[in-house]
Amino acid sequence: MDKLKSIPLEEISIPADHLRVQSVGEKELKKLSESILLAGLLVRIIVRPAGEGKYELVDGERRLRSYRMLFEAEGQKWIGIPAIVQDISPKEAIRRQVVINENRKDLTPFEKCKGFKLAWETGYFSSFRELGDVVGKSHTTVSRAINVFDVLPPEVIKAFESGKIKQTHLRYFFRLKNRQLMRKLFRAIINDNLNSAETRELANRLDDRWLSGDRELLLQIAEKDEGVKDLLGDEIDISDLVNKSKCTVTYTTLAEFKELIGLLFKLVKSGAFGTTLAQYKEQQ
Repeated sequence: MDKLKSIPLEEISIPADHLRVQSVGEKELKKLSESILLAGLLVRIIVRPAGEGKYELVDGERRLRSYRMLFEAEGQKWIGIPAIVQDISPKEAIRRQVVINENRKDLTPFEKCKGFKLAWETGYFSSFRELGDVVGKSHTTVSRAINVFDVLPPEVIKAFESGKIKQTHLRYFFRLKNRQLMRKLFRAIINDNLNSAETRELANRLDDRWLSGDRELLLQIAEKDEGVKDLLGDEIDISDLVNKSKCTVTYTTLAEFKELIGLLFKLVKSGAFGTTLAQYKEQQ
C-alpha cells in the first residue's frame, strides 16, 4: 500500500538507471522552484525504499532538484519533500517510469523514444515485446523507437529532437538500406519541406530493392519480403504501374482462394516466409 510522508532530501537518491528523458537545466529548475515557492508542491514525488532509511526516486526528478534548490536558498523549511512511498522492486520502478513517461502530455515524441531506449538499456526486459506490453505497445513500435538512436544518422536524430523531422517521417528512413540514402532523404525533407506522403514517395524512389511507386500494398502482404512472388508462384502477380504497384491474385475455385488467403495470413502472422503454397496444402 502506498504511504504518504515528508522525507528529508538527504535520504533520497536518484538511481543511475533513472529514466531521465528531459534535460534538467538551471533555468527550468529555477522556474519550477519559484512556482513551488508560491503555490507549494502540487504533485508529490514517488520514491521506493532502498534500505537503512534511504529511498530511491521513481518519479519527479525536477521536483526533487527544485526542492533542493529551495533548501539551499531558503533553509530548513524545505528540508523535507512530500512523497508517495511505494514498496516496489527496481524493475517495477522502471516499469512505472515507462508508463508515466508514455502518458505524460508534456513529453515530445523524441523524449518518449528516448524513454524506451533507456528502459531497454537497464537490462530488466528480456524482449521488445515485454517492454511494449508495459504500456500496451507492439514490439515493432518499441523496436522502431530504440532504433531511432541505433540506426539513423546523427543529423536525423538531432532534427527529430528539435522537431524539424516529425515522427511520421521516421518510418520511411527505416526502409532505406544505408545511411547515404537516409541522408539524401533527410536533406530533401529539410530543403523542400516534404510532408509525410511526399517523403514516402521519395523513399520509394531511393530504395532500388523495391518497386517504384506506392509500396503500401506490398508491405501489408509480405512485410517487406522481396521473395514473395517466388514464394507464391504463378498464383500471385505483382506489377509495377506508373504511380502505384498492383497485386493480382488468381484462383480457379473458392477453395483455392481460401488456401491463398490462409497462406498470406500465416506468413504475416508468423513473420517467417519459409512456407510454399505446396507445403501449406500438405499441412492442411
